Amino acid sequence: MTAALLLAAALGATRLSSAAPVPSPKGRGPAPAAAGPRLSVESRAVRPGEVLLVVVEGADPVAPPSASLRGKDLSFFPGASTGTWLALAALDLDASTGPARLEAVLRDPAGRAARTQKTLFVRAARFPIEALSVPEGYVTLPKSDLERAESEAAALHRLFARPQAPRLFEGAFAPPIPGAAAASGFGRRRVFNGQPRAPHSGADLRAKTGAPVRAPAAGRAALAGTLFFSGKTVVLDHGLGLTTLYAHLSRILVQPGDPIRKGQLIGRVGATGRVTGPHLHWALKLGEARVDPYSLLALDLDARLKPRPEDPLARSPACARADLPPAPPWGRAAGGLRARVRPLKPAYAPGETVTLLVEIQNAGGRSAFLDFVRDPGARGAVLGFNRAPEPFSQLASSATARLVTEQVKIPPNKTLCFEQDRDAAGPLLAAATTSYALQYATDFLYSTSTVRAGVWRGRLAAPPAEVVVSSAAK
Repeated sequence: MTAALLLAAALGATRLSSAAPVPSPKGRGPAPAAAGPRLSVESRAVRPGEVLLVVVEGADPVAPPSASLRGKDLSFFPGASTGTWLALAALDLDASTGPARLEAVLRDPAGRAARTQKTLFVRAARFPIEALSVPEGYVTLPKSDLERAESEAAALHRLFARPQAPRLFEGAFAPPIPGAAAASGFGRRRVFNGQPRAPHSGADLRAKTGAPVRAPAAGRAALAGTLFFSGKTVVLDHGLGLTTLYAHLSRILVQPGDPIRKGQLIGRVGATGRVTGPHLHWALKLGEARVDPYSLLALDLDARLKPRPEDPLARSPACARADLPPAPPWGRAAGGLRARVRPLKPAYAPGETVTLLVEIQNAGGRSAFLDFVRDPGARGAVLGFNRAPEPFSQLASSATARLVTEQVKIPPNKTLCFEQDRDAAGPLLAAATTSYALQYATDFLYSTSTVRAGVWRGRLAAPPAEVVVSSAAK
């Protein structure tokens, strides 16, 4: 079994598929089942508090399919491949276990419709119980505070229940604080002074006061203000009913209505509101369903939403650009491969995210097979800039869940090319002087007993790439 399959099995990846029969025109024999649209579900797990990705492939590229999960209608949006449609579904934190019927009407490219259904089995989720002793004022609120808290809760309810905006996110989601450990997990049941309270509907991330909080995906600031329980709070609307919430901030750096780009600084960690210490409370809702934000990070949305290049070695349109900064020298070859890195732009503004073009060339006489991590947010496991890669056992759970690899064949004198704007430490941000030296390694993926013949295993280093930082850069 490959390292990627071993890792997927350990992480409990789920994929269920079904082919929908397509009726034939009158007087003809039945069409082959393989020619019809295919229905599948991808998820980290099928249990309460999870996001599911419903995928329809080989369908009518114009008219979206229709489907419902447990009677709740799903909204489909087009994927990168022609005839592929995607929909996000949610199993709320308090969703019942047992069978969950997914019913769909699928249309083939000729417009012929067929009904299909699939039954998912929702397994029980085990959430810990946490007993806390806190000052009585945290449990029993004065009337004025209670009225304020209830008013704010009603306002949030209206925000989450309003009609869906178009999709604003472009691909996979990233953690708001890369590498931060979870201090308190999703779904934890809390008991304050012996009184049960609502389950914890987000993840609490350990971080020091002032630590940067970044948008996990593109969207719009739906709320930016101070609330009674959550203190300084930001809510981002990513479209399609998908919203993320960031609570207890010390500073808010966006305004309601602001367009938000992935990786943008939206606030800083604090201890505002009803908390006992600094941390980030990060929550995710799909409609009004409460789901674990890390379950969304586990979905490989880049693979579904971003077009695959015709050349399997050119993983970015920038690979063919003629206006890039001059190519730097190659690093020393290891196992027949060598690497180099350069910025995509001549100059970057201070604080701007730096995107680098990474090239790995086969300078040997035989084809090399390289394990390539698909998700840029999880590639910190195999590459680092001015730092070593981090083995997956040391990465945050969000990155570990997305550590899916594929083998890329690099023939002699050919080059694998891709963009990268982050490593395990987070986004690459332009400073007063910036120089990036690449380290790429896959040796930690294998033990001695699992090394496969023909697969490149080792470490590469590229000379530093100099990045010009200027306030005049756009």
